[in-house]
This record gives sequence, C-alpha cells and structure tokens, in this order.
Amino acid sequence: MRGFLSLTLAISLGASAAYAETNTVEDFVRAMVELKRAGATCETFVQGSPLTVMSGIDAYFLALKQPVPNSIDQRAKDSIGKLIKQHAAYICSTKLVKAQNNYIRAAATYMESKPAEWPDAPWIDFPQWCQDPACAEY
Repeated sequence: MRGFLSLTLAISLGASAAYAETNTVEDFVRAMVELKRAGATCETFVQGSPLTVMSGIDAYFLALKQPVPNSIDQRAKDSIGKLIKQHAAYICSTKLVKAQNNYIRAAATYMESKPAEWPDAPWIDFPQWCQDPACAEY
C-alpha cells in the first residue's frame, strides 16, 4: 500500500510541476500577445513606435516557427482616435505601461522555469511613451 501511495504522490507531483510549467509558458505567451496588441492599437498615438520596440517578440515567435501575432483592438483604436491627442496619448501610455508590467512579470517567471529548448524571453527596452505624466506635450 505504501508503494502505491508513493507512486501516486510522485505522479501527482510530476504532473503538478508539468502543469505549472505549462501555465508559466502560457502566461508568458499571453502577455507577449497582449503587449503586441496594445502596441499595434496605440502605434499612432504615442511617441516612438511601440511595434518597433517590440520587434523581439516577432523574433521569439519566428524562432519557434509560429505565426507572429499581429492583432489590433480596432474598437479601442477607433474610440481612442476620437479623443484629443493628449487624451489619446495618455490612454495609450497607460495601456502600454500596464501591458509592459504584465510582460515583465510573466517574462521573469518564464525565465525561471522555461523549457530548455525554448528561446529566452525577448529583452524589450521600453521607452517613456509620454515625457509628461499627463502627456501634455501632445
């Protein structure tokens, strides 16, 4: 009976570790896709080019021979586009910083437990999207 319990426990722990590794990778990929989506949505509303800054994400997907995510939240883009430039820049800056923070957390966790054959998390040097906290320069 003890052998059966040990085997069951070992299988459970192994499955749990594999499940945690899968969740880490999925969380990281989701964070990258959301960051790219925020960048594509806000490309025309902030200084610099979010998509250019995030080109490492494209390389990551290409290294895995996967399609590069290129989605835009068209509804949000259309809504943001109706605002005055300063407000549009502020909303996009906030949206990008939130996506960046999620990406940074997910990338750190991913790097601690990623499968050995998977590429490293892309390093992204995030700029300050607005020079002023309220994006007054727009």
